[in-house]
Amino acid sequence: MYALTRRPGLALALALFAVAPAVIAGAPASAAADDGVVLDRIVAVVNDDIILASDLDLWMLYDEDVLAELMQMRNKNASEDQMLRRLEELRPVALESLVARRLMLAEATTYQQTVNEDEVEAYLQTLARNAGLGGVPELRRAVEETGQYGSWAQYRAKLREDIILYKLESLLLNVAVSDQQVLDRYRQLSRGEEARITVRRLVFRASDNPAERDEQLKTAKAVVRRLTDGESVEALAGELGQEVEAEELTRASVSRPIGERLFTAEAGDVIGPLESGQGYWVFVVDEVLASDLLGFDEAKEALRQQIFEEVRARARADLRERLRARAHVEIRL
Repeated sequence: MYALTRRPGLALALALFAVAPAVIAGAPASAAADDGVVLDRIVAVVNDDIILASDLDLWMLYDEDVLAELMQMRNKNASEDQMLRRLEELRPVALESLVARRLMLAEATTYQQTVNEDEVEAYLQTLARNAGLGGVPELRRAVEETGQYGSWAQYRAKLREDIILYKLESLLLNVAVSDQQVLDRYRQLSRGEEARITVRRLVFRASDNPAERDEQLKTAKAVVRRLTDGESVEALAGELGQEVEAEELTRASVSRPIGERLFTAEAGDVIGPLESGQGYWVFVVDEVLASDLLGFDEAKEALRQQIFEEVRARARADLRERLRARAHVEIRL
């Protein structure tokens, strides 16, 4: 239902707790009095809202950055003591994240963003499915057995907030990714390993006059048919009064629409007519010199999503900075 940018990392948390179950749950920040009673305290004030040490303790059980850091340490065989020390070092960072979350939730109230039980239930079903669990009851058992997320009610409350924040971001963050951005990223990643082909090109020049362009298009289509039927490009070039020489092309040397056609072709293919600013081009592919590690058509949607996430993250950070700038925030950690 909701493709939330930062979904609860249930699989990550389960893997972490299977190895080091006490690392997070065993390191509360709240102080204990001599009689064993846990004393809570204020660690931040956000406008008229307060954040308690217990709130921060719970948030650190959810914070994906904290979990990822501990998972990385676990993979490097860090001891539990080392992980606990690192967890304490991460408390100020996690608190800043929680402050930003509280500011965003307050902004969501301003824009009257709400969520109903059906939406929460649908999201729980999606999380259970993505975690490979049999359904929401199995998800609940997993959550309660880890002891990581607090109570099931606390877990549901956190998901409710996630959905509200997703709605708010969808409303306020103007995020779009152009085809040119995707192509530029592809070229950047494939630099030095980009596909190269040799072609011979026939050019059918035309002005902006519609009748002239139509006539040239008809001629170009006829030439394509003759090339496809086996006539030589040299013979047709002579008939048209053109000289054709082999030229090497890369994606960077042609426009995106032309590149999308050319770089899926094989040797011997006839490509065209392709529109250019000067009229129309017809290509005969002589040789594929180097293939893309991953073709643009195959890679573009993954690249588009990658760029989208990056742009959305920057837009989210900008929004949080603006909210923080006009808020009263007092850190008491």
